[in-house]
Formats: sequence, C-alpha cells, structure tokens
Amino acid sequence: MTTGITAWIDGKFVDCGEATVPLLSHSFSRGSAIFEVMSITSTIKGPAFFCLEEHMERFFFSAEQSYMKIPYTKEEIREALFATARRNSVENGFAKLYAYYPDIDLGTTPSDNVSAAVFCVGYSHPGIRRQGPRQGISVGISGYRKLHPETTAVHAKIAGNYVNGYLARMEVKKRGFDDVLMLDTNGYIAEGPTANILLINGTSVQTPGIENVLPGITRRVIMKILDDMGYPEKETQIRPEDLGRYEEAFFSGTLNPVQPILRIEDKIFACPGPMTSAIMSRMNEILSGRAPQYENLLTLIS
Repeated sequence: MTTGITAWIDGKFVDCGEATVPLLSHSFSRGSAIFEVMSITSTIKGPAFFCLEEHMERFFFSAEQSYMKIPYTKEEIREALFATARRNSVENGFAKLYAYYPDIDLGTTPSDNVSAAVFCVGYSHPGIRRQGPRQGISVGISGYRKLHPETTAVHAKIAGNYVNGYLARMEVKKRGFDDVLMLDTNGYIAEGPTANILLINGTSVQTPGIENVLPGITRRVIMKILDDMGYPEKETQIRPEDLGRYEEAFFSGTLNPVQPILRIEDKIFACPGPMTSAIMSRMNEILSGRAPQYENLLTLIS
C-alpha cells in the first residue's frame, strides 16, 4: 500500500507502506525495538525540530541500556531526520525513529543485526490525526503499577516497556476516564503512560522524582521555564491521598507539552488554572520561536 509518506530505512528512502519487518522478527515478537519521538514545530523562521539533541542523546542512551549497537552514528541519524523531513515537506508534525532487530529470531536473544528507521510526518497529511491538548481531561488511577527500576530499564524508550501503560490506559477507559495515572510499586504517584505529571499548589509546582519514571525532555523544559519565571518547582513523593492539597494538574509529553487535567478520580482541579495557562502560553511562544532565550531548543530544518 502506498502512503505518500517517505521513510528512511537503513540509508534508503522508501514509501512508508514498504517499511516492514517479518512478523517473526525479534523486535516485533519480543518488543525489543527502541524508539524516540520529537515534535516538528512551525516557527517564525520555518519548521524546526524541538529538542533535537536531547532526543538524539536519549535514543542512543536507550540503545546502550538495552545492549543494542546502532550501526549508524548520531550524525548519520541526524542527517536522515533532516532529509526525511524535507522530502515530506513537514511544516508542523512529528518525527519518530526506531532501531530494531529485523531478522527472524525464535529465541530470547537477538542476532547482532540492527536496522534503523526514520519517519517525519506532517499533521496535514491525510489520515494523520493530531492529538493536541483538550480543554480538560478526566484521569483514573490504574491498578497496574509502574514498572520497577529493578525489573527493566525504565529510563529507556524500549517498545516492550510501553505494554504496561497500554494496559493501564485500557483499564481506566473501561471506567469512563480519558487517561490514566500510574502509581509506583510503593504506592506513590508516578506518571501517565506516555507523559509526566505536574501538580500545582498556588505558585508552587511539584512532580514525582525520576527514580522510576521516564525523565521527560518536555518535563525538563517546563521545569526550566518555571525557574525562569520565578516559580518554585520541586521533585517529591506524592501519594494519591495528597491530591486534595493541589489546585491544578497537567500532563506533559513530547507531542502534547501541556495537557490540563480536570479531575483525577473524584478530585476536581481548576482547568486550566492560572499557572497551567501561563505555562501553556510560554510553551507556545517557545515552540513558535518567539522566545529568543530558548532558541537553542529549536533546530531549523530548512
């Protein structure tokens, strides 16, 4: 099937519909692929990758954590991203890159053969649905716990790790919630399936520590924004019963930097409250290239 989207696969450009692997490949059947996702944002100077270098660092970190050797340098992957974005004329969209084991492997240990794939897709492409922020979402707390750091490489973006969040989201959706919040194995609030959570009391912002959550790149940017705005932010342990002391809450992720939360279980929040609105406004300025002090976060494509 021809999609009209060009992908980069091991140094060659192919239609996205031809980007396939055998169903018996290790990465398909065992979830051993690593991946990275980043925004391509429309700025006043043209389309740009957001936090390109940070995403590149994490991509290779994930490979290291999963004992995978990517057969390309960071520079080669970086050039593939630029070339693919230009071929697809992406003005506003996303990039997704993978490293995976393409060979048929029936055992638990893969071969040494590793492939890489790069996709850059615009939201204007037919069939691509953007998952932008909604006015406010309802969030349920899952009975599934976040993976413990002694059970897997929780700080790496390994495909198999995300089954945990998928199950949690499906569970709470059956209870009528829009999204899910997961606890760690000690009962403390951890994160959403693909996003970090930040909670606000007045002008003080708190978020779980990174011991067993993915230290999100967007989360790091938001915490820098808060510092620059003069608002105190702190990593701390938060239990579900502590939610009553917070006035606002939002998720932060790559493709949806600030998603206001209306309620978590029965706890209602201001949505979006004044602090959440201020952070959203600042992020929009940064992503559009209208905040000169954050220009280093944007890498122009053309």
